[in-house]
Amino acid sequence: MNCLSINIQGAGSVEKRVWIKSLCVKFKVNFLAIQETKKESIDLSLARSFWGNLAFSHSFSPSRGASGGILVIWDSNIFIHNKVIISDWYVAVEGIWVVSRMDVLLISVYAPQSVDCKRKLWDKISTLISSFSGECVVMGDFNEVRYESERFGSQFHHIPTRIFNQFIEQNDLVDILMGGPRYTWSDKWGSKFSKLDRFLVSEGIMLRFPHIMGLVLDKNIPDHRHIVLLEHRVDYGPSPFRIFHSWFEQDSFDEVVHNSWTSNVVGNLNDNPWVIIKKKLQFLKSNLRLWNSSVRDRLISKRKTLQDKVERIDASLMLDGGSADLREQRVLPIKELNDLDHLSRVELAQKAKIQWAIEGDETLVFFMALLIGGGDILLLEVS
Repeated sequence: MNCLSINIQGAGSVEKRVWIKSLCVKFKVNFLAIQETKKESIDLSLARSFWGNLAFSHSFSPSRGASGGILVIWDSNIFIHNKVIISDWYVAVEGIWVVSRMDVLLISVYAPQSVDCKRKLWDKISTLISSFSGECVVMGDFNEVRYESERFGSQFHHIPTRIFNQFIEQNDLVDILMGGPRYTWSDKWGSKFSKLDRFLVSEGIMLRFPHIMGLVLDKNIPDHRHIVLLEHRVDYGPSPFRIFHSWFEQDSFDEVVHNSWTSNVVGNLNDNPWVIIKKKLQFLKSNLRLWNSSVRDRLISKRKTLQDKVERIDASLMLDGGSADLREQRVLPIKELNDLDHLSRVELAQKAKIQWAIEGDETLVFFMALLIGGGDILLLEVS
């Protein structure tokens, strides 16, 4: 279950549509929730420009003049919808999540500013949830925080926060903890910060998708950061040897493999060729384990250093808005943190399986045979 939610402040820009389409591809999005489209009508062609292929269905709530508007798009092969409910402040889609055969209610929210209107919105969504027998995911721009710590630089109001928290508790919703930046919205001057965007899920979702996680990603064009809900299941199976694609992005990986593979650890060259291969792979595996441990420690240390630097800069920005030079200093460590996050996502998303069979009719799989020649690495898969 991969869901992407974002407030884009107008869907007219081609650049925005291309950017969102790239995010859908990158995160293998099954359900896309876009708030503040500022579009009174959205046809098939416009919806497709966000998605990128024809395997989708969509629905939308029109904008009210030059404000508002919600668009939801979903993978029609993964989620089969039965009913769509449209309001000024939300679009709700009931259907079946095919893989898990689960009845699910997906709601994209773009909450109003008024406290009274918010109260009405929470009541309407509560009615939808209580009348639905399956599980639910509520996502989007709630235009409200849950705690005083989720707002900086602007006044905190206790009453709307209490109403919002009561709505969450009464419907037994779980507020998904999200990695990444602390806030999802900031003004263009970097003087006000709030966590307005989130995923609220029913407890059954957590049971069906125990590996689910949320991430707050970097801003691009809008003033809201986009948030993504991902299922990051990692199943390596009974594999005696695992290799991660992220390793290939480390400069020292080629050297470790080359040195290990060309080292004289074979012994008697007259041994069975399979025994020779086995000894080489065992030696390579041992060296890669030591190398990976060293690299991981170095990356952890680097991440902490970068995070501390960003925290110091953010602390200065939150106190007095900081200078333009200070905001520019924040760009590079954020980029480096994103690069580290990319390596982590690649590693988590991959399944590396090797099945060794020596006897009988079992299939002998060599998922990896590293042959070094001329400094190049060749990855073979033989079945």
